[in-house]
Amino acid sequence: MIGAGISSAAAVKVLVVDDSVLMQKLMTQIIDAAPGFKVIGVAGSAEEGWDAIQALRPDVVTLDLELPGRHGLKLLARVLKQDPLPVLIVSAFGGPGADNTIQALELGAIDFIEKPDGSTNTLEGFMKHLVAALQRAATSRRPVAAARQGVQTADPARPAMMAREPARAGKTSLIAIGASTGGVPAVQTVMRDIAHLRVPVAVVQHMPPGYTAKFAARLAAATGLDVHEAADGDRLKPGMAVVAPGGSRHLEIEERRGELVCLLREGPLVCGHSPSVDVMFHSVARSLGAHAIGILLTGMGRDGADGLLAMRRAGAETLIQSGETCVVNGMPKAAFELGAADRVVPLGQIGAAVGQLVGERPGLRTV
Repeated sequence: MIGAGISSAAAVKVLVVDDSVLMQKLMTQIIDAAPGFKVIGVAGSAEEGWDAIQALRPDVVTLDLELPGRHGLKLLARVLKQDPLPVLIVSAFGGPGADNTIQALELGAIDFIEKPDGSTNTLEGFMKHLVAALQRAATSRRPVAAARQGVQTADPARPAMMAREPARAGKTSLIAIGASTGGVPAVQTVMRDIAHLRVPVAVVQHMPPGYTAKFAARLAAATGLDVHEAADGDRLKPGMAVVAPGGSRHLEIEERRGELVCLLREGPLVCGHSPSVDVMFHSVARSLGAHAIGILLTGMGRDGADGLLAMRRAGAETLIQSGETCVVNGMPKAAFELGAADRVVPLGQIGAAVGQLVGERPGLRTV
C-alpha cells in the first residue's frame, strides 16, 4: 500500500518497508509522533518498496530485510546503486538475521535497529532507538547521496592533510580504529588496505551484542587477517585483529612484559556508548604512547575525540576520515575541532597513509 501527504513541507519524509501490517502501524505511529518526521507511505514487499521510492521520493527509507522472497537485500542494493538515499535497517535479532544485517551495512545501509521482542528489546527502547536512528539518517541524507554518486561535497574546513613531523622513531605496535554510524564498510575498507602491514589492530565499532562476532568474522573473510571478537586476556599478535564485543564492557589495551593484552571491563556509558572508542583510545595512549596509530572514522556524536587527542599528546600518529567521505561527520569533526588529528584523509586513502607512516620513519619496523 502506498500513501501520500505530509503535514509540513519541512518534515523529513519516511517510507516504511515491512511485510508486517502490525509493524507498519507501530512504526507509523512512532515516526509521525517524532518532531520533524512524517511517514509518507508504507510497502509490504521489495517490489512495492521500489515503486514507492520512485513515486514518493522519500528522504529516508526504513527496511525490513525479511521481506517475502527474502528480497530485502536485493532492494537495498538496487536503491543504493540506482537511487542513493539513506536506508535504515529494522531487523529481527539473531540467527541469519544478524548476518543479513551485517551484509546490509556493508552494502551501505546507514544504520540498523532491532525490532522489539518483548524481552531484551522492549517497545520503549525500540521507540527511542528508532527516533534516534532516523535523526542520524536525516542528518546524513545529502552526504550519502553525494558519496554514492561519486560527488565530493565541499568541505573547506577539512584540508586533505594536516601533517606534522613524526615525533618518534621505533616500531608501530598497534593500530587502533574507532567508528560508529556508517562504520561497517569504512572499517572494512581500512582493514583491507592495511592487512599487509601485519600490525595488530583493535577496533571499536558501535554495535549491539550478537553482531560484533559476525562483524569480526566478515572482516576476517575480507582481509585474510585473524579477526575475532575480543576476549578478556587475549594477546594481540602480528596479523591479528580484535573487535570490541557489544555489551556492557569496554575494551582496553595494556602492554604487559612486551605483550599487548586485551582487557574487558564493566563500566558506565562513555559518550553514550559501551564499548566506547574513547576508553580504548585512552588505554592505548597510556600503554603505548608514541608506538601506536589512531584512526577515527565516520560516526554520530563525539566518541573517540578526547581519546584521539590523548593519543596525539602521547606521541601517536592520529588520522581522521575526511568529512566528504563520512556518512556522518560527527566523531571526526569533533576530533578535528579539538586538534586531535595529525592528518585528515579521505577513506580510500587511509590505508596508504598508514602504510606510509609505518614505513617512512628511519629505523622503523613493525612487530
